[in-house]
Amino acid sequence: MRALWVVVGVAFGGLVLPLIWAWGRSAGRVRSVDGAPESEVALVLGAGVRWDGVPSRILQGRLDVAVALFRAGKVRTVVVSGSPESRGHSEPAVMRRYLLSRGIPEDAVVLDETGVDTYSSCRTAAKHHRSLIVVTTRFHLRRSIALARRLGIDACGVGHDAAADGLRRVNARATRRELLATVKAFWLPR
Repeated sequence: MRALWVVVGVAFGGLVLPLIWAWGRSAGRVRSVDGAPESEVALVLGAGVRWDGVPSRILQGRLDVAVALFRAGKVRTVVVSGSPESRGHSEPAVMRRYLLSRGIPEDAVVLDETGVDTYSSCRTAAKHHRSLIVVTTRFHLRRSIALARRLGIDACGVGHDAAADGLRRVNARATRRELLATVKAFWLPR
């Protein structure tokens, strides 16, 4: 019986606490474009580049959310954060080109090539910003907000709905992956 309680305790501490942390830290902070507060900055988290140098469909969705926030006057600057090496391309440079092609002014886009993962993107953002809007996919939003807040950023977030965009399989797989990523994020240092 004692072994069962140990297993239950480890499962609770290892899986349930991180989920409670992510949901608690992001409670009331998941917004729509219209419901987002005005902020100086939107932080767009990377999501891969295709071999031909075009943003993945998931990333395009995130970038389209940033365009909507900018056009609605919710943000004045868009920080694009990602890997400097994604299938032979700089993910932030690809993101920047996409935003420019959608009418976002060149001086409103800032590149961050240190964003190899969500934690790195948030850590770099925390060095320059006290508040911002995190832009990512809905399945990734709560962990992203929780990490940004842990690092001292007053963050809310707006998410792209991948399932509504015809990416149901990607959305389902990513949702499962997100559980493990949330556990990892919970145990990361400040």
